[in-house]
Order: sequence, then structure tokens, then C-alpha cells
Amino acid sequence: MRPLTLTMAAFGPYAARQQVDFAALGAHRLFLICGPTGAGKTSLLDAICFALFGESSGEERRPGHLRSQHAPPDRRTEVVFEFEQAGTRWRITRSLAWDRPKQRGEGTTLERGRQSLLHLGSGDQPFEREAEVTAKIAELLGLTAAEFRQVVLLPQGRFRELLTASPGDRQAILQTLFRTAFYEHVQEALKAAAKLARETLRDRDTEHRALLARCGAADAAMAREQRTALAASLTAAVAARSATGLAETLARQAEEAGRDAQRRIAEHRAAAEVLQELDAAAPGIAADQARLALARQADRLSGLLAESDAAAATARTATAEAERAEARAAEAAGRLARAEAALADAPAREASLRADRAEAQRLALLVTEVAAAAESATKAGAARRLAERAEAAKAAALGGAAAARAARTAADAALVARQAVAAQQDRHRMAVQEATRQRQAAEALADAERDLLRAREAAAACQAALGEAQAGATAAREALAAARAMLAADQAAHLAQALQPGEACAVCGSLDHPSPAMPRPGELPAIEAAEALAAAADRASEQAQAAAAQAATTEQLAEQRRQLVEAALGRGLRDRAALLGAERDATEALGAAGDAAAELPALEAACQRAHAALATAEAQAEAAAAALDQAALAAAAAQATRDDRLARLPSPCPDAAALQRDAMAATARADAAEAGLRRARVELAEAGEEARGRIERVGETAAAAATAAATAVAARAALGQAARLAGFTDPATLRSAMLSAEAQDRLAEGIARHEQDLAAARAVAAEKAAQAAGLAPPDLPALAEALALAAAAAQAAAETAVRAKGELDAMDRLLVDIDAAARALAAAERALGLRQNLADLADGKGTGLDFEGYVLSALLDKALEAANRHFATMLDGRYAIRRREEARRSGGLDIEVLDRWNAQPRPAATLSGGEGFCASLALALGLAETVAAHAGAQQLDALFIDEGFGTLDADTLETAIGVLEGLQAGDRYVGVISHVPELRERIPAKLEVTSGRSGSTAAFRIG
Repeated sequence: MRPLTLTMAAFGPYAARQQVDFAALGAHRLFLICGPTGAGKTSLLDAICFALFGESSGEERRPGHLRSQHAPPDRRTEVVFEFEQAGTRWRITRSLAWDRPKQRGEGTTLERGRQSLLHLGSGDQPFEREAEVTAKIAELLGLTAAEFRQVVLLPQGRFRELLTASPGDRQAILQTLFRTAFYEHVQEALKAAAKLARETLRDRDTEHRALLARCGAADAAMAREQRTALAASLTAAVAARSATGLAETLARQAEEAGRDAQRRIAEHRAAAEVLQELDAAAPGIAADQARLALARQADRLSGLLAESDAAAATARTATAEAERAEARAAEAAGRLARAEAALADAPAREASLRADRAEAQRLALLVTEVAAAAESATKAGAARRLAERAEAAKAAALGGAAAARAARTAADAALVARQAVAAQQDRHRMAVQEATRQRQAAEALADAERDLLRAREAAAACQAALGEAQAGATAAREALAAARAMLAADQAAHLAQALQPGEACAVCGSLDHPSPAMPRPGELPAIEAAEALAAAADRASEQAQAAAAQAATTEQLAEQRRQLVEAALGRGLRDRAALLGAERDATEALGAAGDAAAELPALEAACQRAHAALATAEAQAEAAAAALDQAALAAAAAQATRDDRLARLPSPCPDAAALQRDAMAATARADAAEAGLRRARVELAEAGEEARGRIERVGETAAAAATAAATAVAARAALGQAARLAGFTDPATLRSAMLSAEAQDRLAEGIARHEQDLAAARAVAAEKAAQAAGLAPPDLPALAEALALAAAAAQAAAETAVRAKGELDAMDRLLVDIDAAARALAAAERALGLRQNLADLADGKGTGLDFEGYVLSALLDKALEAANRHFATMLDGRYAIRRREEARRSGGLDIEVLDRWNAQPRPAATLSGGEGFCASLALALGLAETVAAHAGAQQLDALFIDEGFGTLDADTLETAIGVLEGLQAGDRYVGVISHVPELRERIPAKLEVTSGRSGSTAAFRIG
């Protein structure tokens, strides 16, 4: 990633739009970022991080704190960063969310932040969704925001802390840098997998044992032996089932043969009984034959009998008809006499009819005149009532208009009042924001003061521990010096014992030995133990010193945070209850204003409805007045018409209903009289005609009756003669001998059926006698009992065979399950062995180094190797950073510095300020390269180093500058933030940051 341009607006101290063009560096790649404290040097790094990731370059600075306090309220906080990556140019634009002033009215509205990533020159649409931009930046750089801060932006204090930290603190820092929590998760996952494998093995063993217990076997071999025994039992049960089945079949055949014999004997007995019954019925059949013959003889005379009966019936009918004709003729003569009498007063009735008709016409005309007058009166009354209603409607309309006018006035007043309340909404919102800010600042101040108190207590404790550790280290060094002196004295005494007079001393070469050393009584001190105690005391002192430095730094940071929070709070209230009350009051006021603003649309609509209602009411009042005028005119016209029609009626005016009733009565009398005369005349004509016809009918019926009587006498004589000739004494005997055709058919069928049944019964009796010949009655109960016993034995044998088959099948299924469980158990044992070995290996059992520790130690070795490549170019290559030998063997993370001049290792905390800076810089560079490689980052053509040069002497500073110049290899930009004057003189390219009352500016200067 190579930066091209960086443009900022309302960002940090940069209020106006500020562009930094890296092309201004020309051929220079190393440049110094310089300027007064607080001018905005680190803000440039914040801007790059914010553009790429939406975060600042320091975790303590939140994105919400990046808006410039110098910028006008309507200016957007925005950063535009153009960079080149892998030969392609990109432009990313990102803005902060902020409360901008409303374009209309007072107050502010929230403007959301936006982002855009454009591939320049490609013609593609930009990425604008936050998730898309984040994913594309991660794809282009191969780094997260935290990794970018570790690889591209190097804060020196962080790596100095890593250089001198304890192994435990160093492990935590490296875990953060390399994000090795994954490997810890792998360890836990392997442990969980081993635990699950143990539980699975236990479950599989339980299942296997349970299956063996179900068949009562100790192992699978015993279960298979039980299966062999069950198979033998099944074979025996099948043989027994076959034998009992055969016995059952024989018993069933014997029982069926007995039943067949019994059936044949019973059939023979039944056939004999049927034949005996048919022989007993023979006399009755002979009587039926005689009765049938007599009936058939009588059938031959049935025609004469029918003719005689018909002639007698005709004679009786003719006589009765003649008698009825005479009676009807008498009735017709009486009807004719009554009709003639009814028309005797016809002239008088016709005169009365004409008078009633004339009276009805007169009364109908009078009724019409009276009805017209009444109708006019009704219309006049209706017109008067309509006029009264119109007058009432006019009064109501005038009242409604007055009420609508009052409602409009009230609605206008309510709208104006709520508008006044709602107009304070922005002011109340700002008050809520200010109250919330003060309350949060007060809470933050309380938290900062508590943190400061804890930091001070921790610093005091660390200082006390440091004093104790330093005292212990001094005592241990003094003890070591004393032990070494005693050892040297003892060695001198041993050498003195070897001195001979006149011989040269092996130490000083003198021939004189005036005062040889004497051996010291008692045991000599253990120099190794004293050295170990001194080394331990030194390490404890170093650790205490590092802890004290860390505690002091923490205390300073806590004090700075408290001062910042106190400055942000200002002179406002600090009592939490009062601040909460103020925030609550402001919130309630804002809520009331919000409620008023929410009510405004409804109130405006109510005002509009009130205005519309007033216009409608006034229009209705005008319409009611016009309707009243029209109703008054209509009432006057109707009254005039009524008076005119009443003047044409007689006085006093008759009642219309009475006149109508009289007219209807006269009409009814006339209609009744006319109908009576018409009916009388019709009756006279009909009565005369009927009388003439019935007199003629009397003669005709008398002649027909005489003829029918003669015919009946002749028919009776012919029937009597034919009956005597046929053998019947008289017609009555003939009539009694006759049968209907159905009765004759029944007699004939009964006679024929008896003859057929008798012949069939004789044949069946002979057949059944032949079938039952020689058969004895069988003992069916004994045969049935034998069959039942045989069937029960066969059923029991079959059930035994089924049970044996079921037990064998169950055993087969159980053996399959046992084999499967055995295989699953073996697989579980293999899986447990593999997973437990992996878990033990990852947990460091047998090696003393767990998985995460192994990865961290390997990464630290790579980082130290890269750091030493840079460190070798500093301080004449005197030092190298390495892990302690015992730490290397055990996989620990304790590091030390090897002094190549005397080949002695020493703690990193013992380095001087300049030496410590060089070691920290080398470690920072090495870790940055290792983190980038570990994260799979793309080529990064920029590096920024923040501070850390103030403690260097001239030679070390020269070395550091040489290292920085060497970092430009591969055309990489290297930016250094520093206040050191020597760097301003040595580095010609500078990005100068200048502060002012209206904000800061930044520009490149060469030379």
C-alpha cells in the first residue's frame, strides 16, 4: 500500500479542507513529520486509519472524537485517501456522522456517516455499503485495523514495553499481536474431543456389556454357543409339530367319517317319514279331483248364467230410471211456477232502479267538489308547516354558523399555542444533549478519579516492592562479593602452602615470602549458590523495576485521563443527583415539545376542518333564508286556492264522507235491483225449458223398462232348461258348483304336485335305504374328543416351534448387535487413543510446551531473527536479542540481550536509553515484518514510526537514522514523528504541521 494523496476536512485539528500530496516528496522516501505538540501530527495517521478502517490509529481515540472543534457546524467531517496497491489506484472516502444544522428553522438533524471505495480508471461502480468496503479493504491489504496499526504504524513505547516485560506480560502482548487465541481454542477443542471420545468409549462399552447381559453370556463365544442350543431346540420342535399334525389329520378324518354315517342314517329316516305323510294325504286329493270335475262342468253353462243375470239387472235399472224421470218432471213443473210468480212486480222494481241511479250520480258530483276543497285545505296547511320548518331551519343554520365561527377561533388559538411549545424542541434537545454530556463527563470524572486512586496505590505498592527487591539485590551482591573474597583467600592459602624458601612465587614471581596467607578455619561458602541467589535477586529487582515503571506509567495515564475529563466537564455541576435531575427535567421538556410537535398536524387539520365547517354553515344559512322565502310564497298561493273552492260549495258545507256513503248506498241499491231482475228472467227461461225436456223423458224411460222386463223373463227360462239338461237340479245348484279359474288352477296344481311328490319320495326313500344299508350309528362325542385332543397337541407343538423360531431369530439379531457393538467399541478405543494423544501433545504433556506456547515461541523466534537483522546494523553489531537458554529449552518467552563483546547475556532492562531505543526499534521492525507475514498481508510500501528518538546520543541517533534510511529499500515511504532537532537537520524531506487559532495546516517542505 503506497499513499498518494490524503485530503481532510473538519478532521481533528484540521478545520479547513487540507490536502497532503505525497508526490511532493519527489525522490525522497524518508520524511519527518514535525510540528508543535498538539498541532496534529498523529492526527495524520488517524486520518489514514479512519479512511481505511473507520478507526483511529490509537485505541484510546474513538472515531466520535475525531471531528474538528474548529470547523463550522455545517461542514462535514470527511477524509479522502488515494493509494496504490499492486499496481492499481484506489480512492476511499469516509465521513463521520454528525449533528448538522437544519436547513430550515432552528436545531440540528443527524447526518449519517458515509463511505465509498472507487477503483480509479476501471470504470466500475464504487463500493458504498460499509460491509462491502470493509471486505474489499481487507482483501486489498490483507490486514485488519489492529494489524495495520501494528505493521504500518509503529508506536515505540509499545515495543519497549514488550522488550522489558515479564514472560507472562510478554505472552499477553504477543497473543494480541499474532491473534493466537485460535490455537488456544484448538487446544480446548482437542481436549473436548478427547473427553467426548472417552464418553463415547464408555457408552460403547456399556452398550456392549448390556447386549451380552441380555443373552446372559460373558462374551460373544458363549452367546454363539447359546445360539447353537436354540437351533437344536428349533429342530426338535419342528419334528414334534409334524408328528402331532399328522395325528390331528387322522383324527379329523375319523370324525368326518362318523358325521357322514350319521347324516346318511338321518336322511333315510327322513325320506321314510315324507313318504308316509304323502300316503296319508291321498283321500283329500281324491275329493279335490271330484270338486274340480264338477266345477269344470258348470263352466260350460257360465255364458247362459251371465246372460240371465245381465237381463235381470237391465230390467231393474230401466224400472228405476222410469221412476226417477217421473219425479224430476214434477220438480220442473214446480220451478216454472215459482219463476213466473217472481216476475209479477217487475215494472215497479225497474222504476225504483232508475231513481237510485240518478241519486247516485248527483251525490258523486257533490263528493268530487268537497274532496277538491279538502285537498286545497290540506295543501295550504302543508305549505304553512313547510314555511314554519324553513324558518326554524334558518334559525338553526344561523346558530350553526355562530358555533362554527367560535370553533374556528378556538382551533386557531390552540394551534398557535402548540406551535409556540413545539418551536422550543430544538432548544430543549440541545439542553438534553448538554445535560447528558455533563452527566457522562461527571461519571467519567468519578471513574477517572477512582482509577487514579487505584493507580497511585498500585504505584506505591510497586515502589515499596522495588525498594525491597533492590535491598535484597544489594545484599545478595554483597554476599556474593564476600563469598568470592573468602574463596580467593582460601586459594591464596593453598598456594602459600606450596611456597618454598628461595623459590619464585607462581603468582607474583617474588623470591621473598614475608607474609604467606594462612588457611581460614571453617567451611568455605558455596559460590554457585551465592551466584544463583545474586542472579535471582537481580531478576527480582529488574522485574520490580519494570513493574514500578509500568505502575508509574499507568498512574500518569490515569492522571492525564482525569485532567482531560475534568477539562471537558469544566465548571459545571458535579453532583450526580443534581445532574440526573437536570437531565430528567430537560428530557421531560423535550418530550413535551415533541408531543406538541406531534400534535401540530392534527391541530392544523382541525383548523382546516373548522374553517371549512364555518363556510359550510354560512352557505347553509343563506340556503335556509332562500328556502323560507319560497315556502312563504307557496303557502299564500295554497290558501287562495282553498278559499276559492270553499266558496263554490253550498252552505253549510256537507261532509264528504257522508256524501260518499250515501252515493255508494244508492249505487248498491240500483245494482242489486238490476241483478235481481236479470236473475228472475233467466230463471223463468231455464225452468220452462227444463219442464218440457223432463216430460219427454218420462215416456222414453217407461217404454225401455217394459222391454227390459220381457227380456229378463226369457233369459231365466233358457237358463233353467240348460241346467237341468247338464245334471243340475236348478240354477242355484249350478251357481254353487262354479269355481273361479284361480281356484280351479290351485286344485289342479295341488293334485299334480301330490302325484310328483309321491313319485319323488318313493325314489328318494329307495336311494337313502340303499345308502344307509349296513351302517351302525357312530359315537360322535368320542370322535370329537379324540379330534380335540389331537388338535390341542398339534397347536401346542406349533406354538413351541414358533417360540423356538422367535428365540433363535432374536438371538441372531442380538448377535448382529453384539458384533456391531464390538466393532463400535474397537473404533471408539482407536479414536480415543488418537484424540487423547493429540490432546496431550497440544497440552504439552511429556514436552512441557502447549500448542499456543509452541506457536508463540516459534513466532517470537522469527520476530527476533528479523529484529537481529536490523539490530546488527546498530551499535556496531554489539548486541543481539534472543530467548534465554532455559526459556528456549522449555519453550518459554523470556528474552535477554547477548553482548557479543564479552559473550555474556544480560537482561534487556539493563540497556541504556539509547541502547534500549535501538533494541526497541529493531524489535518493532522485526515484529512488524513477522506480523505482516503471519497475517498474509500484501506488499506495504509505507511505514510510520511515532516518537522514541529523544533519548539517543549523537552516535546512536546517527545509527538510527542509518537504519531508517535503510528501510527505504524497495521504494518504501518511511515517515517519522519526532521533536528531535537533529532529525530536522538530518532528514531533508519534512511534512510540517502548523497550528493556529482556526485550525492546523500540513505541507511538505524539501531542504
